[in-house]
Amino acid sequence: MASCTECNLCDRPGTLQSARDTGHVPSNVRRFKETVFTLWRCTGCGSIHCAEDADLSSYYANYPPKKRKLTFYERIAYRNRLRLLERHGFRRSMELLDFGCGVGLYVKFLRQAGLTRAFGYDHFVAQYKKPARLSEYFDAVVSYDVIEHADDPRAFLNMVAQRVRRGGLLAIGTPRADGLSISNIGDPALNPPYHRHILSEAALIALAREQALEPVHISRRSPYDSLVPFVNSRFSCRYIQATGGLFDEAVEARPSLLFRSPALLYLAFFGYFVQRKDNMVVLFRKT
Repeated sequence: MASCTECNLCDRPGTLQSARDTGHVPSNVRRFKETVFTLWRCTGCGSIHCAEDADLSSYYANYPPKKRKLTFYERIAYRNRLRLLERHGFRRSMELLDFGCGVGLYVKFLRQAGLTRAFGYDHFVAQYKKPARLSEYFDAVVSYDVIEHADDPRAFLNMVAQRVRRGGLLAIGTPRADGLSISNIGDPALNPPYHRHILSEAALIALAREQALEPVHISRRSPYDSLVPFVNSRFSCRYIQATGGLFDEAVEARPSLLFRSPALLYLAFFGYFVQRKDNMVVLFRKT
C-alpha cells in the first residue's frame, strides 16, 4: 500500500498540495482512535483521498464490521439489493458473485432466498479465498463497500468487470464523495485509513466506462434506508457520531443513548426522509 498525494482517478489529477478542501480525521476504530489521517479532495474529479500510508493488515485484524450478523437490519438492506438486480432483468436461477463478500452474510441471505448459484470471493477470508472464482464468469457481480478500500480503484474495476458476462450486471455500492464533508469528524463514511479513495459519482462512472460498463440505475442513498424504525443510514451515522465516531460502539450497541438524545430518537423513526446523499449504488450493464 502507498501514500496518495496525487489523484489516481481522473485525467486532470489534483494534488494534496493544491487541494482546497483538506482535513485531519481520526480512525473510527477504538484501538486506533488516537491516530489521525489527512484527507483531501481532488480539484479535478472531487474524489476524497487518504494521504498517509498504513499497514492495513494490523488495522483489519480486529475490524468491528467483521462482527456483523445476519440480523433483521441486514436483511432489509440485502432485500433492497436483490430487488434492484431483479428490476433490471436478473433472475434467481442465474449466477451471481459477491466480490469482497467478507464473512459471507449476503451470500448466505441469497442462498436462503433461493439463489443456489450465488457465490462469494474475499481475499482476506479463508473460506472465500478461492482463486478459481477469478477465472469464472457471472450474470451479475455485486461489490458493496469494497472499492473505497482499494489502493487502485481503476484496477479493481477492471478485475470485477472481467467477471461479468456480456450483457450482465455489475452493482457497485460505495460512499459518495459529492455528499461528504471532510470536516464532519466521526462520519463513518470517511473511515480512514480503511477508505483509501472515496470516489465522486462522476469518477466512478468514468472509470466504469473504461471497462465497457454503462450505468442503468443510480441511487444516491444507502440500501439500508427504509421506513422501518431504526433502519436508515441517517440514524446509523448519527448514532455512531454520538458514540464518539467509533464502529466498535455500533456493533456493541448502547440503547441508552436514544433516551439522552431527542435528535437521535427522531432520526430513528423519520431518518428515511432526511437524505444524506453520501452513499451511492450504481448498477452497470456490460456492453
